[in-house]
Amino acid sequence: MFLGALWVQEIGSSCWLGGQMEQHCRSDRPSPSWATAEQAPLELQHHMVVLDANLRQLLDPRRKLSLTGALVADLLETLQMEPLGRLEIYDAVDQRAPGWSFVQAITTSHISGHYFEKPGLHPHVHLDIYSCKPLEFMQVLEVVDRHLKLADWVGTFIHRDMDLGQRRVWEMQGYGARLVRRRMLEAPVEQPEAQAPS
Repeated sequence: MFLGALWVQEIGSSCWLGGQMEQHCRSDRPSPSWATAEQAPLELQHHMVVLDANLRQLLDPRRKLSLTGALVADLLETLQMEPLGRLEIYDAVDQRAPGWSFVQAITTSHISGHYFEKPGLHPHVHLDIYSCKPLEFMQVLEVVDRHLKLADWVGTFIHRDMDLGQRRVWEMQGYGARLVRRRMLEAPVEQPEAQAPS
């Protein structure tokens, strides 16, 4: 199945979508629209988005390949990221909470997600996107809402850094593609080292 600049193929209960083409797949896949002969130097920022959300409607498990493939393709295009292999999709093993999980390695790290349904509760999704390339939380939110129809959600944006003074964490809350509440967590206060008793 062709989805934009990506190919999806089902293998048993999993599938792959991807940058590396095998013999049984076409090798004339078009280059992503953001790929150019002369690229700017990579700016390493270490950003992470964590999103936990209820959905307004159930997802059709018969469409898991096309739904997940379209979501990931849109995220890659919007965030200007490149796949580093195949998109893998796995069915839930415990049918008390049916759904599926997926992971897409990207050149700057990964996109992963889990969709589950529990009887009597909203269907829900849990997404993690980590990248050494800068990314924007609201861009991620808009793409996910467009494909999955978000209800209420909570999210975390992390600017990772080995220097605690540069590390930042924001917690957010909203509905659909709307941000309702945001707060930055305080950076840890540096404590003086304890003096050894003399």
